[in-house]
Amino acid sequence: MKTNYLIHEEMYVQARQAGWEGWGGNERMSKPILVERFLAMEGGPTRGRLLELDCGEGHHCRAFYLHGFEVTGVDISETAIAWAREKAQLTDIAGEYFVADLTAASLELTERYDVVIDGNCLHCIIGDDRTTFLNHVYHLLSENGVFFVSSLCSKDGNSHYMYKDGYTYRCIPSKENLVSELEEAGFEVCNVEVYERNTSNHITVHAVKA
Repeated sequence: MKTNYLIHEEMYVQARQAGWEGWGGNERMSKPILVERFLAMEGGPTRGRLLELDCGEGHHCRAFYLHGFEVTGVDISETAIAWAREKAQLTDIAGEYFVADLTAASLELTERYDVVIDGNCLHCIIGDDRTTFLNHVYHLLSENGVFFVSSLCSKDGNSHYMYKDGYTYRCIPSKENLVSELEEAGFEVCNVEVYERNTSNHITVHAVKA
């Protein structure tokens, strides 16, 4: 399948030029729902080193920092990371931000984290790149570390794809397929929540490094 992950760089450039607060417009930035769902998770960590994948301009990282986490964000978009660093400085909220492509098999990351947050990133990863991506996540986590997935999810038992400008743009897995992917990557799935929407559903998965 043809993919173009750098389309996200183009979209972040457009978001900044439009004067938005972040990806998806100002309304989407107004409430850190992902953070609320993570903190509501039974038995989840309340402190530690946290990495957000697809951090964008860092609004989730900043929210997690205010809840006591030591935060780091990663994104494939240079514009997003520059934006996150600017906002961290403006708000006097500590955090580290770096650019990386987690679908690159040759990528070497030496840091380890207690929590890895999928900031709606996994549904942007297509085909065999998902295996590489999940392998990186597994090795980024410390022993018994938590992987919290926030993803689009199909409304039936099948996985689907969305397309944009001739490229495969989104992978929308079924609940069953997503859980199976995580288990095959070495994670133990602790809890799954599905949120009904009009088109694709949304799903959160609490998993731990087995």
